Amino acid sequence: MHLDLKLHLAMADSVALNGLVTRRPKAVELHFKQVCYRLKGKDKDSKTQILNETCGAFRSGCLTAILGPSGAGKTTLLNILAGFKVSGVSGEFLLNGEQRDLLAFRKMSSYIAQKFVMLTLLTVEETIRVSADLKLPTTTTTQQKQQILDNIIEVLNLHSCRHTLVRDISGGEHKRLSMGIELITNPPIMFFDEPTSGLDSASSYQVMCHLQRLAHDGRIVVCVVHQPSSRLMQLFDDVLVLANGEVLYAGAQRDMLASFREAGFSCPQYYNPSDFVLEVCSESSNERCEFLINQNKSKYNGLQSFKKVSGDEQTALIEMPDSSAENDSVLRPKELVGFWYQLRVLMIRSLRSMLRDRIAVQMRVLMHVIVALLLGVVYWQIGNDAAKVISNVSCQFFVILFLFCGNAMPSILLCMNDAPVFIREYYNGWYSLRAYYISKVLADLPLQMICPMAFISISYFMTGQPPEFNRFAMCCMISLLTAFIGHFIGVIGGTLLSLQTAIFLVPALSIPFMLFSGFFIRMGELSWFLRPLCDVSFFRYIFEGFVRAIYGYNREDLPCHQAFCYHKKPEQFLQDFEMTGDAFSVDIAALGLCLLLLLISFYVALHVCIRRVL
Repeated sequence: MHLDLKLHLAMADSVALNGLVTRRPKAVELHFKQVCYRLKGKDKDSKTQILNETCGAFRSGCLTAILGPSGAGKTTLLNILAGFKVSGVSGEFLLNGEQRDLLAFRKMSSYIAQKFVMLTLLTVEETIRVSADLKLPTTTTTQQKQQILDNIIEVLNLHSCRHTLVRDISGGEHKRLSMGIELITNPPIMFFDEPTSGLDSASSYQVMCHLQRLAHDGRIVVCVVHQPSSRLMQLFDDVLVLANGEVLYAGAQRDMLASFREAGFSCPQYYNPSDFVLEVCSESSNERCEFLINQNKSKYNGLQSFKKVSGDEQTALIEMPDSSAENDSVLRPKELVGFWYQLRVLMIRSLRSMLRDRIAVQMRVLMHVIVALLLGVVYWQIGNDAAKVISNVSCQFFVILFLFCGNAMPSILLCMNDAPVFIREYYNGWYSLRAYYISKVLADLPLQMICPMAFISISYFMTGQPPEFNRFAMCCMISLLTAFIGHFIGVIGGTLLSLQTAIFLVPALSIPFMLFSGFFIRMGELSWFLRPLCDVSFFRYIFEGFVRAIYGYNREDLPCHQAFCYHKKPEQFLQDFEMTGDAFSVDIAALGLCLLLLLISFYVALHVCIRRVL
């Protein structure tokens, strides 16, 4: 049974067939000519020519391979054809003879990158379900979505791994799952970058058979392949051969060797055609290759327009100057579901992934409990001893450091894993930036509250801090704000920087704030020009908040078990540390402002992240 008999019950044209409502993709033909791409260099005026007047055509019902040696521009051409690269591109793109509208084209096509990153802690079924929830209109019922999901799993032979986490499936299953995610919308045009990379010969053949089936069901299926076997070559209907940014041949696979033979290149008998073509590409500067290039240009540049079609099928001429990428709306289709539905789906997905992450949840909670117990044993009941006030303050500063670092560093890794998925889904129009941002903030809240609350609850009473609810509540409030600040600093670093850079810079940039906290040197002892730095140090307000919660607000004299205790009166200690006055609310306000700035910075960081890929 054809794949299209099983997809899109809700979105299909109404045709009864075997009890299913189905839609076969409309026949399309993508024609491109004189496509050039120049890559900007470090200097403003320097540009590198990557593609030079490439021409070709892709037909519905045909599986097309883009062949060429490494560095020939295969992936670049695929990105341009799919609409994911527009800056520095010029040329003419026609769909069924009509000018191409890039935004409309993005809606009707799909692009599966070589490294198609997915959330590893969702099952195969859950991954496809999220795609269906966000890519299908809200008018699609739950039963219809389930029918589409079941049929995709059946057609792509994913039964055995249906309830398996993505991290545990094989490479071939991963490739087929990436197809299933994009098949939700039944696109008539599909682009694949190296779909067989990292697979053995058997898995590669299985994946290519699925692609051939998708193509023969009426789609344009184009894939970049690197040195396919002769067995795989037999599956392709059309071939486009690229060398040094120029097309040597674009047409039917059966005519490829004859065309090369006319140019003086004869393929030996029993020789793999792809290996032969790659060898010819290595000689692309000679006269015989120039003959192939010119022959292909004359073939497609003189091609007349195809059959005219109606408005919903047309797309548009593209003549992109370098500044065309300034507006990312050119690249991104609009979401099909509302904001609140997007938020609900993203929240459920994030919470489900988080609960299954042993490092993110189980190990972090366990770590906070173990360290709190260790801290309680080391500083056992020192909080109510006037002779150990300085040691108690050191205990409080350790609490600050642990809560900050214990939440900042893991957040870097978590954000690194999500970033590629976010960029792909955002540019495919699954959800808005606002929905993703709010879902990330809200989904992380439970863990960011459980860990510091567990830590402070254990350490507070084991270290003998005053058994007063108000003081305990103030310490809990400061602990939560410390954890939130650490978390968002880590998330921002993980969003904007590479893993190695973020792991280095987040602690390095935090050290100056820590130095001006008032713990290592009192503010009155600093040089006048350094004192303003204390006012912008969030560690200062965290430290002051803890100290005032423990020793401020008219706390009674501390018990002294020695002949003399200098800090028997809490007011004396606060005066020595220049923290007089019950200004806990000022510390909370300053930390709240810091947190607000970090929330704004996180939103800006996400925006920068998506703009960088243009």
